[in-house]
Amino acid sequence: MDKNRKKKRPIDFPLERRTNYRFSVISTWNMRCLAGLFTKKFGITTAGWRLLSIIGRFEPIHPTRLAELSTLDADKVTRAADRLVEAGLVDRRTDEEDRRRVVMRLTARGRAVYAEIERAGQLLEAELVSVLTDDELEAFYAALTKLHAQAREIFIGKDAWKRIVEGYEEGAGSGRGKRSRGEGARRSTA
Repeated sequence: MDKNRKKKRPIDFPLERRTNYRFSVISTWNMRCLAGLFTKKFGITTAGWRLLSIIGRFEPIHPTRLAELSTLDADKVTRAADRLVEAGLVDRRTDEEDRRRVVMRLTARGRAVYAEIERAGQLLEAELVSVLTDDELEAFYAALTKLHAQAREIFIGKDAWKRIVEGYEEGAGSGRGKRSRGEGARRSTA
């Protein structure tokens, strides 16, 4: 058997063992906790904080890239970004390198708000992962990196679910390593 080939697991993942459910619960608890700071003190929505944190980390940034990294729909990005600009936290200007595009960056006030909320977020993260040993934390991050790459490969694209669901229904198994993102919609007749 090829050492690089992943072992196919049976389909038996009760809700409490599914990564999407567990990650969603942890993320929701984390955001609700942090929202006490960014909503009450600064009047920022969850979507607004998500954008502010991404802009603060990757500025200057184009709105298209901001939408990609936030996983928000473009209209939500626009509305949340407009509110951040109106609040004086974000500056939106024409890109000097490409005058057809705009770039976004934090204002001085936005940087101060970002720094305070980011510090609180870092403290929450440190507290969350404090139950793991250094080795467990490194293994966890390595596993997250793999899961992130796999999720990007299999979940993105029009009708992405069909590649997986129809593959199982046809007895093709997980399809791991068999199809690239663009190949999922094509069927082999051979």
